[in-house]
Amino acid sequence: MSESLFSQRKQCPTCLSEKFSPLYECNFAAEPVRLYLEKAYGEAESFDIEKLKKTNYSLLQCQDCNLIFQEFIPSPALMLLLYENWIDAEKSLENRKRYGIAYYSLYSQDIAQILAYLGKPPADTKVLDFGMGWGHWALMSKAFGCEVYGAEISQRRIEYAKRNGISNIRWEDIPSEKFDFINTDQVFEHLADPQDTLKYLRKSLKPDSLIKISVPNSFGIRYRLKHMDWSAPKGSFKSLNPVAPLEHINCFYRQSILDLANSVDLVEIKIPISLQYKYTTVWDHPKRAIRNILIPIYRNILGLQNYYLFRPR
Repeated sequence: MSESLFSQRKQCPTCLSEKFSPLYECNFAAEPVRLYLEKAYGEAESFDIEKLKKTNYSLLQCQDCNLIFQEFIPSPALMLLLYENWIDAEKSLENRKRYGIAYYSLYSQDIAQILAYLGKPPADTKVLDFGMGWGHWALMSKAFGCEVYGAEISQRRIEYAKRNGISNIRWEDIPSEKFDFINTDQVFEHLADPQDTLKYLRKSLKPDSLIKISVPNSFGIRYRLKHMDWSAPKGSFKSLNPVAPLEHINCFYRQSILDLANSVDLVEIKIPISLQYKYTTVWDHPKRAIRNILIPIYRNILGLQNYYLFRPR
């Protein structure tokens, strides 16, 4: 293992158990993982698969909380290289600029539902978008009138958000602030130490506040891991995106998320289904209408969508 580029996790990053089972292992520089990485990052000039050949893509599953996690994870140096160089920032931004009304409406209704549940005027609501990316969720919150802060590791994304009026908050300054709501959307699957991060964020929650954790859907992941089709497109039923090498180093089941929250003294809450329907805004297509009807049921009753809200106990 290359000590400068990777570190090894010897316990479950969610519940800290040392009991886990191996699920899959393949060298990063060997097929089929190599083909996946070259397709994902091969256009970047700084990408070199040879840098990864001393390390294995190793998937483990915790026997206590069921979390699926990558044993060997990128070091901070490799993480910075990955997100600032290997991932094409300009291409990522241009792709998002082409998204339509339906994409942004999901942010709008998400924020509206949360504000309605909190029962506070937006102008009196202070929010943090942790891992804000290009800041689109943060910008939507600002449009509602909230006091908005963003936290992000990518300097390009920080500068973009600043140009659009989103205040950046440094990691070390987060505990000194108190927020009504913290948004973490597609963040915890990337974190080396999700428990430590959640414990840290909890310090900045007001007593009556909420934190959202939304991660890739693990539904059907056992089927996907059984077939290991690395060519399956993102969004398809065989897609391995929830366990994407290097990036998605944690794959959460419902139990692993609940155990994570419980470990830092957070308790799950659910926005009433009636309130979710009230603030669902776009019904422009039959598929969208069906989705709008089913999502609250998936979240509140079946627990099939990896979207969770927690408050301090």
